[in-house]
Amino acid sequence: MKKLALLAALAALLALACGAPADAPEAEAGGEETTGRAVPEGTPRLVLLIVVDQMRGDYLERFRPLLNHGLGRLLQEGVVFTDAHHFHSATETAPGHATLATGVFPKRHGIVGNSWFDRESGNDVYCCGDPDHGVSPRNMLVPALGDLLKAAYPEARVYAASAKDRAAILMGGHHADGAWWYGRSAGSFVTSTYYGDEESQPAWVEAFNDEDRLAVHFANAWNPLLPLDHTSAYDIEPLDRGPFIDTFPHAVGGFTVEREAFYGDIYRSPFVDSYLEDFAETLIEAEDLGADEVPDLLAVSFSALDTVGHGYGPNAPETLDVILRLDRTIGELLDFVDERIGLENVVVALSSDHGVGEVPDLVVRDGGDGGRFGTDQTLCLQRLQSRLKGRFGGGEFLVDTFYFDGESIAAEEANRAAIEDEIIEAMSDCPLIAEVVRPAELDPANPLHELYLNNYYPERSGDLVVVVEPNVLPVPASVIVASHGSPYAYDTHVPLIIRRQDGAGQVVEARANTIDLAPSLAPILGLDLDTIAGFEGFDGTDRLADR
Repeated sequence: MKKLALLAALAALLALACGAPADAPEAEAGGEETTGRAVPEGTPRLVLLIVVDQMRGDYLERFRPLLNHGLGRLLQEGVVFTDAHHFHSATETAPGHATLATGVFPKRHGIVGNSWFDRESGNDVYCCGDPDHGVSPRNMLVPALGDLLKAAYPEARVYAASAKDRAAILMGGHHADGAWWYGRSAGSFVTSTYYGDEESQPAWVEAFNDEDRLAVHFANAWNPLLPLDHTSAYDIEPLDRGPFIDTFPHAVGGFTVEREAFYGDIYRSPFVDSYLEDFAETLIEAEDLGADEVPDLLAVSFSALDTVGHGYGPNAPETLDVILRLDRTIGELLDFVDERIGLENVVVALSSDHGVGEVPDLVVRDGGDGGRFGTDQTLCLQRLQSRLKGRFGGGEFLVDTFYFDGESIAAEEANRAAIEDEIIEAMSDCPLIAEVVRPAELDPANPLHELYLNNYYPERSGDLVVVVEPNVLPVPASVIVASHGSPYAYDTHVPLIIRRQDGAGQVVEARANTIDLAPSLAPILGLDLDTIAGFEGFDGTDRLADR
């Protein structure tokens, strides 16, 4: 199996491998011994994988003068890839976390979105939905890095935690020792029966939840760390909601004393990140991670930047405040790990599941091209259905926008090509739609099409690929202010930092791919890439140079 260098600057450290597709989620070790294996000298005792939901690639450099804690430390002491991108089209939470965890594209790991339409049942499927356990990683079709680690070292411990279930579950992989996420109804960390029944859950989790550490925020406003006049140099602009006032200070919980509303609002505030950091510290101490030479893995995904970013956009004071608070929160986590384990025994990696676009209404206000779906797009799709019925009769032909109705199409099999052509032609004429194509017509030489091909898993992906124009949101402003999900650079560009044990900083400006992260960490953990099946492999070719 040929080894590939990630980038010349890290060739000695970060090697990649081309492997055969993994057909099942079990970790494959190519026949090597999986018990009693010696740990190579220099292997870290802990890999700390940090994912920041919706951390756009330009944020760290843009706000660098304000980052004096954890994020600033990683920028100083880590190998910083300034031009790292996701190379798939569905820039959403689930595909992003699964890609970072597995080192393969959605076309291989099968997590093509946060949810998808199931043709057989006729229902939407949640990415981590499991009829037996509620939620689990069962829909992820390949092993994650933690699975490979446990296959090589059965004594290794693998844990994951986040405010979002899908982030924790997918990062942890199929054989994680535990995964927890924030339960919005009670303000506690919860899990699923996939990881064991209620009686088998660690006592320390219940003890942590019983402490009600969020109570300190009850009846206290969310105020910014920096006043607005200190942020003007960073293009920060309060979101103008017209006559509806929504500025600092913010109450947490709404006009009610109900704790459930308070806990729900915590999820949409920076305080959920600091609460997660408290949980991560408790986990490390309770499970004694990094205590011996067998490497452990802890994945932590911070979610507040995503929830706040959706509500206020990338240039709002609230978004900056989340980043500044996260800088401190990650600093506290690094300090704790340093004191307990020693950062000389730890490798820290940081990335994001996706970026975020500008608020399209503000782009248009400032003279740019963009927009959001509304009345025109709704009427366009409704007229399409009427047009199809008028010409061909039969059923609805389209379900869930991107999927053909199998029964209706089958009933008109003789006219199938004409029906599909009619749908594509009509949808292509809808405002703010750039292109509509069949997956089979995607051109791998087209940089945008390549991202859709990397995201395409036939059993789960749609029958149509619908590409919106840049700076377009397919949702009204009443739902979210800003979002992600496109194949454009503002959504694909994310941070990628690896802090080695020696803390020697380096900046790499060459293009990097997020599928490189897991196979870059594998050899650091003492995993022999020649014996691992599954990693995509990437040779450093700048595939998006023409975007």
